[in-house]
Amino acid sequence: MGLSLKTLRESIYHPRVYNTLELIGILCTLEILISFILSTYQPPYEHILIKLDFISISILSLHFLYKLLGTRDKLRFLANIYNIIDAVVIGAFILYLLQIWATNAIISLRIINAVRILVLLRIIKFKHLRLSREMINFITILTYSFIISSFIWLVENEVNPGINNFADAFYFTVISLTTVGYGDITPVTPWGKGIIVLSILYLVSGLITKIQSLLYRELERKRDEGVG
Repeated sequence: MGLSLKTLRESIYHPRVYNTLELIGILCTLEILISFILSTYQPPYEHILIKLDFISISILSLHFLYKLLGTRDKLRFLANIYNIIDAVVIGAFILYLLQIWATNAIISLRIINAVRILVLLRIIKFKHLRLSREMINFITILTYSFIISSFIWLVENEVNPGINNFADAFYFTVISLTTVGYGDITPVTPWGKGIIVLSILYLVSGLITKIQSLLYRELERKRDEGVG
């Protein structure tokens, strides 16, 4: 019986099965990403997008449980930042299903969009694909800008005449983060202003940290050469 269970476990958690599920998870994330962008244009087929999101997030939830049950060190698994993101997404998804806060259609749609944005955090995983350093940096910056744009749209779209869809939010975010600041679109809500301020501070602090690291390495190299 023990051998049978062991064989079953090995079959379920075979690398080929695991990699296939990882690919399905990526496809589900991409579906939600595309669904979120389309939803900002208020299409007449919004109900279809919601159903597709329901299927995708359900699959992602099952995928998370699959990995959790298959790992031996569950505490270490739950401490992983990417698994924490997945857990938060699943928790938000469950809250939506229970409709704890969804008292009307508008609030329900806001919750759906919030869950969509949380799912988009999973695209951070994509930068760990085997790519060149330049491509990884591009994906990292694109991911960062995409997520900030999503939150900007969520808090600004109903009150800001300059942000009517995701393209407007993404344009505003990129212009703000690069400090170009044309001034054609500005945040009007406290949340929007706060998101941009924190995003720029985070980006600047990252650049400063990177420069400090490079300078430290250069000083260490010169010190080693001097000693030699």
